[in-house]
Amino acid sequence: MRNTRLSDKIKIVNAVVPTVGSAGAMSATVVDGTGYDRCMFILTTGAATAGATGTFKIQSSATSGGSYADVSGAALTNLADTDGSKQFVVDMPVNSAKAFMKVVGTTVTQPIANSTIAILYRGKTYPVATSYAGEAVVI
Repeated sequence: MRNTRLSDKIKIVNAVVPTVGSAGAMSATVVDGTGYDRCMFILTTGAATAGATGTFKIQSSATSGGSYADVSGAALTNLADTDGSKQFVVDMPVNSAKAFMKVVGTTVTQPIANSTIAILYRGKTYPVATSYAGEAVVI
């Protein structure tokens, strides 16, 4: 039987736990890209306080608890208070030698509510092992 549902071909994980926003570092979660060719990080912002600024980049490592380094070109620059209630995307290849990725982001001075999900796709085998922390309804 041929897999035709998108949910059979991707894995969705939290990369930054949703927050109402506070000035400081984002609460990043390590994303294990092992077995996938690509990862799309989707940053969603909510309310942004006047004067807020922020940074957002992806780092990778060979192991989950290893030393992380910036992924060249995988960054958003100059997030501002005018970027509230928007979505931003970083779509990148997974480096199989450094398949563990995490978001490094900071909101400065004033808060920007934010969260990030990672969508892993182009799995090396199908169907991919998909797990949802919540619930998936497929009709």
